[in-house]
Amino acid sequence: MGTLRALLVTPDDSLAGSFAKLSLELGIEAHPSSGITGIPDELHRAKYEAVLLDFDRVPNANSILATLRQSPSSKTAVIFALVSDVRQRQAALQSGANLLFERPIEENQIRRALRAAYDLMARERRRYFRCAATFSVLTIPLKSEVDFRCRCINLSSGGIALTTPVVFTAGDEIQMFFQLPGIDSLIRAIGVVIWDDKHGKTGLSFKCTRSEYQGDLDSWLDNQLREDLMKADEHNTSKPDIAEPDLRHR
Repeated sequence: MGTLRALLVTPDDSLAGSFAKLSLELGIEAHPSSGITGIPDELHRAKYEAVLLDFDRVPNANSILATLRQSPSSKTAVIFALVSDVRQRQAALQSGANLLFERPIEENQIRRALRAAYDLMARERRRYFRCAATFSVLTIPLKSEVDFRCRCINLSSGGIALTTPVVFTAGDEIQMFFQLPGIDSLIRAIGVVIWDDKHGKTGLSFKCTRSEYQGDLDSWLDNQLREDLMKADEHNTSKPDIAEPDLRHR
């Protein structure tokens, strides 16, 4: 799993450079856009947890924001909007911008905004985060009430992959009981089989039966995600002779 990513949509090299530099302080990887006309394709090709959008200097900023909110992977990204015109500011807010700046902008403003948005960005990444984990899962198909011991392969906030001793059928509803590593409480959930490869592996979507179970699961996943991001950041900072990113607007 990689670091958090931000897309910089601005022809302002100074702004892009400052944003990229300050993003690295939090382990956020900033990517300057390769060209305004290619933004829609970029948003469909890659996932970003944040976008810096320069309404002052990008003529079609409103349409880019609309495209972003329709993007399958980045529609809930945090939007940093640089907008100085009063009417544009209101339009940006109505279109879903999260944080607004206006020129002249200081580095401390960017730093504070990035820190304020970091938790939102991490939470968005958690929605797509699938954690490799191995632990026992007790499964009880609702139609048979015969229990089977399975093993978790990976887990997300609402999905799980298992190795199983039996073959399931897509659509089967299954009760699941499991204990997360390092967590004392037992989690109960109702799952629906999404796929079964007929060779001992099954994937399910699920919902926890109580909100506190979901809270325990999300907290555990947040910790795993945080450790993963820290490892990725340590790996990136330990690489020798890394060239400075090319922040020129191409």
